[in-house]
Amino acid sequence: MKPKIILAFIFIFALIAGSEANAQNTQNVNGIVTGFKNIPLNNVKITAIKSGNTVYTDSKGQFSIKCLTKDQLEITAGGFIKKKVKIGKENLYQVNLAYANKENSFNEAVKNKHMSEEDLQKAVYAMSSGQKDYSHYDSIFELVDSEVYEVNVKGNSITNKKVKSFDSNPQVLYVVDDKIVSDISYISPMYVKSIEFIEDVGATMYGSRGANGVLKIRLK
Repeated sequence: MKPKIILAFIFIFALIAGSEANAQNTQNVNGIVTGFKNIPLNNVKITAIKSGNTVYTDSKGQFSIKCLTKDQLEITAGGFIKKKVKIGKENLYQVNLAYANKENSFNEAVKNKHMSEEDLQKAVYAMSSGQKDYSHYDSIFELVDSEVYEVNVKGNSITNKKVKSFDSNPQVLYVVDDKIVSDISYISPMYVKSIEFIEDVGATMYGSRGANGVLKIRLK
């Protein structure tokens, strides 16, 4: 066999082997991008630096992208500070972008359809005043469903999205003004000062009761 033909076969084999290796070293990564800690951002650009793939978040802030092993995501949104995230073994990532808070940040965020003008006005006001207004929600469960991404709300039941075992009850623990309560349906959204969901290390102080995470509510 002539040397040129042999070299051609070697080159083709190397290409095939390389493509197979790349296919084996890829992973699908899913996530959600938020701003102001818990507001989903639409139309945010997500680029996997190594693979070169680019996608955009949907209206719920969600995205799915194919990455290479040990890839890095570059997350870009007008009016917000760009962020890079290293990809590990996890397949689900929640990324919060900080609002740039510059002269043109508001117009850039609205122009790129990351948030509606009304929602952005409320978020910026809440950030500047240090307190958010929840009075537009009809119930505490609607508030939780809209503001706390890590949980599922079904009727009057709030459960941790990460808990999928059929042998356990994924119901979260309710803590209102530092007191454990069994029911939060009596709380009017207009009286809520702050709300947050904590889990893992942050929930250990509540023992086994906080195993599925803790929904902490502070009233005005």
